[in-house]
Amino acid sequence: MKRNFGSDHFSLPMPIVVCIIVGLSFSGLNRASAQTQLQDGADVQLNNSLPPEAVGITVDQNLGNRIPLDLALTDSLGRQVTTGDFFDGKKPTIVTLNYSSCPMLCSVQLNALTTSLNELKLKLGEDFRILTVSIDPAETPEIGKKTKNKYIEQLSAQPGADEGWEFCTATQPVITRLADILGFRYRYDEKTGEYNHPAMLAFVSPEGVISRYSLSIDFPPDQLKLALVEAGEGSVGSPVDQFILWCYSYDSSSNSYTPQAWRMMRAGGALTIVVMLVCLTPYWFGRLRAPKQARTEHLA
Repeated sequence: MKRNFGSDHFSLPMPIVVCIIVGLSFSGLNRASAQTQLQDGADVQLNNSLPPEAVGITVDQNLGNRIPLDLALTDSLGRQVTTGDFFDGKKPTIVTLNYSSCPMLCSVQLNALTTSLNELKLKLGEDFRILTVSIDPAETPEIGKKTKNKYIEQLSAQPGADEGWEFCTATQPVITRLADILGFRYRYDEKTGEYNHPAMLAFVSPEGVISRYSLSIDFPPDQLKLALVEAGEGSVGSPVDQFILWCYSYDSSSNSYTPQAWRMMRAGGALTIVVMLVCLTPYWFGRLRAPKQARTEHLA
């Protein structure tokens, strides 16, 4: 490119000018052609389909399904355990399906979970448990232990995390059965050697019944608490927590608990009646005592 220093413009070589003009002309023709097709009502196809590796990767929310208590697992210490060891009829359990060598999604999901757990008032190990099962049948307990330690170290506000959160491995038949019960749809990619899978938390009752799912990457502590209180069936949370849960309902479209106005109005009305009774009771008793005192004074 040459510049004429005595003027305020550039002088471009003629071949470049021709290329620019031709390019702009074709661009204008393409836009005009697309606009004409839209005006004529022609079918226009948009590239809005899922990539092949994401097709079928989802979670079927199998609410009410019961997790069998006899599925064989191996914990991070190499001990043989079963799913029944995590559903003891006393505490609700959060179930996640991940794998240690996952390049991104598992780390993002579990890091977000640990952040919320540190802000949660409920105590891991005391009020609820977490069971993470690897979807990679080749994963060893030693690898699972390293992964467990990685996340336990982040839970400074949960002193019982080491006992309350277990990372287990299993054989492929057990993984397949557990994933089917949870509705967890994933697929192994032979080209990359990775698993294409969704993010999922399943909230399971003390008896092993699936009560709620969370399919988000982040888990707000208040939503996490409501899901655990619901899964606990009265065994988790204070009476105030139970009352707050009653005022909320789960909205599947937003994947969160939302307040119910009519329930709050009913609660407000009931509270108003109670306050009125408390305030008027001394007045009523005073009116009842007044005639008796008057008769006593008259006889005296």
